[in-house]
Amino acid sequence: MELSSRSFRFFNRFLRPLGTSKRYKAVNFRVVKEEVNSELVHAFNQDTKAGGAVPVFRRALLFPARIALQDDSGIYTYANLHKNATVLSQEIAAQLLGETQRTVAYMCDSDASHVITQWAIWMTGNIAVPLTSLHPAEMLKYFITDSDASLTVCSENFENIIQPITEELSKAILVIGKNGQVKDQVYKPDTKDSKLSDDSNILTDVGKTNIWYGEADAMLIYTSGTTSKPKGVVWTHNMLVSQIASLHTAWQYSANDVVLHALPLHHIHGQLNSLNASLAAGARVRMLPKFESHTVWARLLGMNGGAKTEIQGEGQSVEAKVSVFHGVPSMYSRLCADHAAMFEAPRTASRVRDTLRTMRLACAGSAPLPEALFRRWEEISSIPLLERYGMSEVGMALSNPYRPVEERTVGCVGIPLPGVSARIAVSVEGQEDLEPLITVECEEPDTQISLEKLGLLPKDASGIDTEWKQPSITVHKENKDGEYQGELLLKGPGVFSRYWNRAPKLDQTDFTYDDWFRTGDTALFANGRFKILGRTSVDIIKTSGYKVSALQVESALLDHPSVTDVAVLGVPNENFGEIVVAVVVLKIGSKLTLRDLKESAAKKLASYQMPRRLIVIEKMPRNAMGKLDKKEIKKLYGDKLKSKK
Repeated sequence: MELSSRSFRFFNRFLRPLGTSKRYKAVNFRVVKEEVNSELVHAFNQDTKAGGAVPVFRRALLFPARIALQDDSGIYTYANLHKNATVLSQEIAAQLLGETQRTVAYMCDSDASHVITQWAIWMTGNIAVPLTSLHPAEMLKYFITDSDASLTVCSENFENIIQPITEELSKAILVIGKNGQVKDQVYKPDTKDSKLSDDSNILTDVGKTNIWYGEADAMLIYTSGTTSKPKGVVWTHNMLVSQIASLHTAWQYSANDVVLHALPLHHIHGQLNSLNASLAAGARVRMLPKFESHTVWARLLGMNGGAKTEIQGEGQSVEAKVSVFHGVPSMYSRLCADHAAMFEAPRTASRVRDTLRTMRLACAGSAPLPEALFRRWEEISSIPLLERYGMSEVGMALSNPYRPVEERTVGCVGIPLPGVSARIAVSVEGQEDLEPLITVECEEPDTQISLEKLGLLPKDASGIDTEWKQPSITVHKENKDGEYQGELLLKGPGVFSRYWNRAPKLDQTDFTYDDWFRTGDTALFANGRFKILGRTSVDIIKTSGYKVSALQVESALLDHPSVTDVAVLGVPNENFGEIVVAVVVLKIGSKLTLRDLKESAAKKLASYQMPRRLIVIEKMPRNAMGKLDKKEIKKLYGDKLKSKK
């Protein structure tokens, strides 16, 4: 099916104003406490046993009256989101002439409109492709073209970005507009107390069957493109179900959670950890339009600028205190820096620490977590950060333990999450495939829905296993010191099987012959846990006959009090093969010599790991997820990086 270049507008009373920014006072409102629909849960679980997948939007039928989401414009129940997505899905289906498994690109703010649009795409049986205004026009053009998007949906405030691109590509565009409020929105700024009508939570099930979704693609998540052109990772609904069950088991998501969301939504970190895993649990998501340190601090400390919830029949008001926060190391670094400025007084810092102590989980990932940052966050919050490892192709794969918190190890990413198998393998001369050294496997989680597990029923013998068990370990090639280093391979139902629009090749290096995904990361398995040493092609520096982890060197250099950011690269050299070069950003007014830097790092680094050159720059190139862009560093500072003999 081909669509000519057309522009459709979707103005109706169901879509609230986008991009508003109003200050408003806290208001109490009443929410009808829902009855648990045990029959629906049983039906969903039967479909799951038969190979189906219950999409996230359909789980809203289980808890329609619960608060699902709060953004800067209002508060929404699961029923609100589902109803509005249903209306939008009818328009999307009409534009696609009822076809399914087509790709639909969309650009919305990080608010309710994003969830409504994503759910609407899934309701029509199509594939969601999230876009972001952070990307330039040429990159957006690439995503729309590479994904073969049949339709692009955008909020009206992004029309000036998307419209010229779709016109150039002769693609259809659907603009969702501003006039009117969301129907049955629980709370809106500048209004009096509001409560739902008696029938406002009655929902009509829409979409395909759960069995159909068990075979269907759900979304494309594009890689960051740090080593090649971005590729669209195909996420199926079954992958999402498996990943959600894994995180629910390992990190204990529940309907009682309030999750603060400040991550970009075109990456799997924001899509899975903060958004879909939370909504699938019946939790409440507090969405911020973007990460701003002072705003995040305000929300973490309970200054919500929003509403209190009062559950009808229980006679109590419940503050929406944040219980879960997912961030990247650069976010935590900014929060720590602003903490020193805002909460300098000891008594104030103590109150902040006491408030944060009520949070149950603060997660870090997408980039290496420096030890100094881990220690500083624990000092100011009493919460040891939970570091984990994931990527676009595998979602979340490895994690430090949720409990006990004392076993979280800085610099390590723990063990495989439920349903994940991890392997260390190496290249052997004369062999086409990699040779496995050690395999660590964690059994699959139960993907059935458990109302007890989600905190919606009293704990009893539900028959559903909710424990994250210790993995089994198979040693293929014994190493006397018990340490195994090589490329990290992953396998499991939550691991992708293909890139969009790219046919497998006989000589492809994405998978081994026995279908293990090659992450391209070098890892070390020792003392029962994994440690990521860096990208095999970028972060492993071969110098003087040694293999040096750039990430390990970066962590040590960040301990210097004058250094705020650092990138370590290997630069070709005739005498050493490569030499270690440190590119640093200094604190304002600071100075640093190579000798000072090496003296500071000597406590943690061997002589061969030490940088031989130092380059000071004003700002470090990073992508939207806070990852160092070493390709851009080499491009910008190539002349300075060239090694002298």
